[in-house]
Amino acid sequence: MKSTLISLAAASALALSLSACNKERSAEADTGTATAKVSTDAPPAAVPDAQLQQQAQQAATAASTPVDGSGPVSTTTAVAPTAPAKK
Repeated sequence: MKSTLISLAAASALALSLSACNKERSAEADTGTATAKVSTDAPPAAVPDAQLQQQAQQAATAASTPVDGSGPVSTTTAVAPTAPAKK
């Protein structure tokens, strides 16, 4: 019983400390034809600033690429559709 209470108290303290540290962070990227802003509440240990900036750059690049794929840069690769399984 004592160990359960100690574990519960430790878990509560950890949850409070994590929630107190959560600040929204954001990154913005501009490709000239599109601007993207991404944000997260995750701590830097889970999502480093470099990854956040990379995601913003990828989002801006994707937004500036024409839908028909004729743009100069394509950062995403489309997966070919699979045929439905035969019964």
